[in-house]
Amino acid sequence: MKRNIILLSLTIIFIISSFLLRTIMFSDKPEQIVDLEGIQKSANEKYITAQILSQSLDNVYRLFEVNLAASKNDKLNEEASVDFINTLTDILFELKIDVIEMKPMDKYRSGKYTYIPYRLKLSCDFEKFGKFVSELERNERLIAIGEFEYSNSPENVRRSSALTELPDALIEMEIATITLNKSKK
Repeated sequence: MKRNIILLSLTIIFIISSFLLRTIMFSDKPEQIVDLEGIQKSANEKYITAQILSQSLDNVYRLFEVNLAASKNDKLNEEASVDFINTLTDILFELKIDVIEMKPMDKYRSGKYTYIPYRLKLSCDFEKFGKFVSELERNERLIAIGEFEYSNSPENVRRSSALTELPDALIEMEIATITLNKSKK
């Protein structure tokens, strides 16, 4: 019996000491873990935001680098820029769009911007035209689409021999490259 009492006493002492040890040593640890998880989540969000801003700033820097003219005589302010026309014709060739006419127009200034307009007459279907507009948006140069007219008359559709495909439409559009001019202070 004495042995049982000793064993019971030791078990009770062990349970009480382990409970006290757990209470003293580990009682605030779950709260600390939750707090640290919150801090880590906040730090990760800040890091991701900093990465996005860094990448966006690189894109903004590239945008200015490509479209900022240092002076009035800068290559970017030239009418009918050969580089832009080559880029434009490459896009049109890749998309297999027929070019009927590509005509540079007189450049004009508006505030700190120089607009160099081009009048285009194209022949293609609506899907290719959408891809063309998408490629213009993706281009490094700032390009504004002033207007476009998509002419696909009912007679043209009736003359089509294929039942599943629409015939190419005539598209007249005016686009302009925009050059940012450095302000003089």
